[in-house]
Amino acid sequence: MIYITGDTHGEYDRMIKIFKNSDISWTADDYLVICGDFGYVSKRNEAFLNEMDDFGATILFIDGNHENFDLLNSFPVEIWNGGKIHKVRKSIIHLMRSQVFKIDDTTLFTLGGGYSFDRYMRQENVSW
Repeated sequence: MIYITGDTHGEYDRMIKIFKNSDISWTADDYLVICGDFGYVSKRNEAFLNEMDDFGATILFIDGNHENFDLLNSFPVEIWNGGKIHKVRKSIIHLMRSQVFKIDDTTLFTLGGGYSFDRYMRQENVSW
């Protein structure tokens, strides 16, 4: 089954609600697609990324404008289900932009990009 949600912004409680406080019995054949601003790829979230890797589902995300691109782009590029990815963990996969993926009987096209209205409040490589 494929589940889709919006931005999680690296917030612990959002992922806990999805995985621990829902009635879904997650398996590796379930895919949670996060459409932008995943926000967990950072040095301070290493332990939580490891915890998420054991949630049961395959977590797929398309980057948003609030990602740690330096760290994200340090992962090797691989091919997965027809498109380019960064494998952050065994079950946490960054779906790179402008790619087509075939998952079960569903085709997904990833398109990233956007303008952050709060950019003036952020500092490059610190809060964006």
